This record gives sequence, C-alpha cells and structure tokens, in this order.
Amino acid sequence: MAQGWVRWPVAALGLGLVLAAGAWAVPPAGEQGLAPGDEATQHAPPRDHLRREGVAPMQTLLDDAWASPSGFHFSGRLTEGRLPALAGSGRSHTLYRTARLLFTSGEEGAVRWSVGDWSWQTRADDRGYWSVGSNQPLTGLAPGWHGIDTVPPTHKDAAGAGLLVHDPRNTWGLISDVDDTVLVSHVLSKRRLLRNSLLLPPESREAVAGMAALYTGWLQRNPNPEATPVFYVSASPRQLTDSVRRFLRHNAFPRGVLQLKEIYSNQADPLRDQQAYKVTRIAAVFEAFPSVRFTLVGDDGERDPESFAELQARYPGHIHEVWIRPVDPNPARTRFPGQQLLGPPEVLSELPR
Repeated sequence: MAQGWVRWPVAALGLGLVLAAGAWAVPPAGEQGLAPGDEATQHAPPRDHLRREGVAPMQTLLDDAWASPSGFHFSGRLTEGRLPALAGSGRSHTLYRTARLLFTSGEEGAVRWSVGDWSWQTRADDRGYWSVGSNQPLTGLAPGWHGIDTVPPTHKDAAGAGLLVHDPRNTWGLISDVDDTVLVSHVLSKRRLLRNSLLLPPESREAVAGMAALYTGWLQRNPNPEATPVFYVSASPRQLTDSVRRFLRHNAFPRGVLQLKEIYSNQADPLRDQQAYKVTRIAAVFEAFPSVRFTLVGDDGERDPESFAELQARYPGHIHEVWIRPVDPNPARTRFPGQQLLGPPEVLSELPR
C-alpha cells in the first residue's frame, strides 16, 4: 500500500481540521463495524459495508479529460474504496468522510477505461496516480462532452468526470481559479478555510455571487457554447476533485475540465510552488489548444496575479483578457498591467458578454 501525502496541506487538513474547526472526525453511526477499540475499526469499514453502500473495494478517482487536434490526455488515481460526504450531511459526518478521502492511500494496479469505441489500459504508480496522453487526435468522437467508463469503477455517487472533445470552430476559452474566485473559501483566514473545506458538503458551500451567470454568458462567444474549452485550475489536493466537481455542478457553473494538484509526502514545499504549478498547468492548456485565446480569471488572495503576469509575458498570443477578483484587504497589494478587477455582482452583470 502506497504512503499517503502527509505534509501541508494534510497537516492543516488533518490535525488542523480538528483543532481549528472544533469538531472531531467521529465515524458516522453504523460505520464502525467491529468492537470498540479494535484497531481495524479505526482505519476502514468492512468490505461488506462498502458493498452495501455501493463502494467497490478499489475505485478510480477520475479526472476530466480533453481531446483536441493536438492530442488527448487522461488521468486519475486508483485508491481504496471510500464513501464521500453526501449532500445534506452534518458537520461531523462530513469531516469524517473528507478526512478519510484526504488520507486514503493510492494503490498500484491496472486501470482500464473507454470512451465510445476507444479503450485504453495502463498501470497506476505506487501512489495510485496514472496518466496517459498522446499527440495523436481521437477520431470518431463528436465535439462536446463524452462519458468515461472505468475498471475499477468510480463511486456511484461521483459527479462524473468526462472527456471534452474540442470543436475547432470555438476560438475562445476560459481558465478559472476555484478558491475565492468561484467558491467562497476565505483562504486568507486558515481557520475559516478549514471550516469551509472540511465541515460542509459541496452542495452546502457558498458560491461567489454572479460568477456562474458571468461564465455562462461568456460561453455565447463561441458557435458551439457547450463545447467551449473551460478549465478550472486549482492548487487544492486532487483527493477533493469530486467534491469540487459537485460544487460546480450544483451551482450551475459551465462544465469544464477540473485540474487539481497532486500533493504527496516527498514534495519540497507544496505552498511555495503554487505559482510554478499554475503556470505549468495553464501553459499546457495553451499548447493543447493553439487556436484558442483564453480569458484568465483568478483572485488576489494568493498568487493568481503573479501567475497570470508570468503567463502574459510568456504567452501573449494565447490570452484574450485577465480578470482578478479582489479579496486581499491590503491596499498595497501589487497590481499588474493588463489585469482588470472584477466588481460586485451588480457590476458583473454589466460586463460585456
């Protein structure tokens, strides 16, 4: 069994989630399975319990995939079966389920998946991660979103990753941050960040007012809006991919390729490399969609302005415009040329579509 990631943000989302949030990760009733004090009870519910809940002993946490004339990319993680916090769950229930997802070990093994008449197979590494890409286009798939079938399966309540096949008629795209750009997280207050991230199921999280409508209106710039290349790029851990996807779906944000960060125990410093991570991820999107010019949207709570400024300098031909949501109260916060500030909801509704 592979070692799970244990440094930040697990340190904060582990011990800190209990201390700062003021709640203990107590197993929901019926999930203990064995007598109190039995060590096996503290780590995993019995297999028959997983089956009753629709969870396979092994499951695939699937990322959204994309395909363009430049090629395609699929990725995911093979893990032990885990139950997500469902909509309407209470604080202790959500905390328990979220903590188990964060600490779940990846598993090495075979993964198979298919889309239409296409099928692939690969092996996950010792942390459970797998990735397959090619510079050859996929043929026979219509532009738009396609479902992906996997073995081992995804959880029955998962929001459902998909494959976005690019429509070459679409020449505009959107790349958006998540935390404090579309999802109210309060990243400048670690206590509030922990409480929001760990005690609330995705459907109970607060969306930034006006952003879903703004993004939906922007899609009309393309002749095939539903196939617009939309990417949500965040430094949140990939273990929370399905939770973020559920939030986006519940709040009617446009469907997009969700890309979260792989964080594990031997990384040098996951906090300080956020800018490098985002620049690398977004540059890869530019390269995969060379005929598309993207609108970049982020906030100034962390490193989005700096990341976008670096991209503006390196890839000016790929960027249509840059918008920053101001959340940092510091009046001396650095502003960069060519980056516009997003206003309150009543102002968002007046922005050009």
